[in-house]
Amino acid sequence: MRIGVIGTQWGLMHAGAFRAAGAEVVALCGQDEAHTREVAAREGIPLATVHVRELCAAVDAVVVASPDALHRAHVEAALEAGCAVLCEKPLTLTHEDAKALVARARRAERPFAVNFPYRMLPPLRALRAWLMEHRVHHLVITVRNSFVPTEPLEPGACVGRSADFGGVSHLLDAALWLTGASPTWVQASLAGRPVHTAALQVGLSSGAVVVLTHAASPEPGLHGGWSLLGEDWEAGFSGGFIPAREGWCVSPVRCFEAGAWRDLAPGLEPRPGEREPWAQAHVETARRFLGMLGRPPEVDAELATVEEAAVVQRLLSAAMASEDEGRRVLLD
Repeated sequence: MRIGVIGTQWGLMHAGAFRAAGAEVVALCGQDEAHTREVAAREGIPLATVHVRELCAAVDAVVVASPDALHRAHVEAALEAGCAVLCEKPLTLTHEDAKALVARARRAERPFAVNFPYRMLPPLRALRAWLMEHRVHHLVITVRNSFVPTEPLEPGACVGRSADFGGVSHLLDAALWLTGASPTWVQASLAGRPVHTAALQVGLSSGAVVVLTHAASPEPGLHGGWSLLGEDWEAGFSGGFIPAREGWCVSPVRCFEAGAWRDLAPGLEPRPGEREPWAQAHVETARRFLGMLGRPPEVDAELATVEEAAVVQRLLSAAMASEDEGRRVLLD
């Protein structure tokens, strides 16, 4: 299976993942010709180009890992060329663009998935299986993030180079995926232009409420804590990217039930001689995506569909409306 990757930065994570999953990465597309040729030569990728259509003509499937503002145009070009598509998160910069991609993907009838690697982390997959028999009342997520830019880019603009406030789309998708519910309302307080610190409450169709705080932090890395609470139980874990440990670390998932704590799933951490956990999550995504090809255009049940990614985009858009209007915003 011939894979083309659009994006010379995060796209290299996908190039390695698809190779590990058994695919042939034959084309790389970037914005700067000299840099793209240099990266392709270093990575052993035969075709280096700055023209998306040239890449699409040479491959069976396209990974869109370009800057967020270009996702819509690059996905549309790939679908028009008859290619299957795996798109990086967030799907687009705006909800309007996300809706347009949903409609375009349905007309194309080609496999189309969106990359949300939280879904591929074994501790979270074990937690999701356990939650199928436990009704969540509250899901509380607190994340500190040193990667989100805090410098102002333009006065008053909520959205900068990315539309997910530095990674909130990952958290929202994971919350919806873990609970199996749909969002019904959102109330938000957003700080920074572009937004770097966000406090969101999201109501779910199940009656549960997600309470999410994402804050810019000077401590290097990404540090998160997750607590899920039901009527007579609690479960949780911590995790994130720890530079000092050179990769992603997730604590064991633990639950409190029937008066005692117990482990639900072991944790993850980088180990010598093994693939780093976040990179391994991308390999699993690549394997599942490759498994969709050659079949009817149905997304693997564990991969995010374009419709699910558009729901996340709708939530982000509603959060900005909530901040502007100072009220709870109801969702369709």
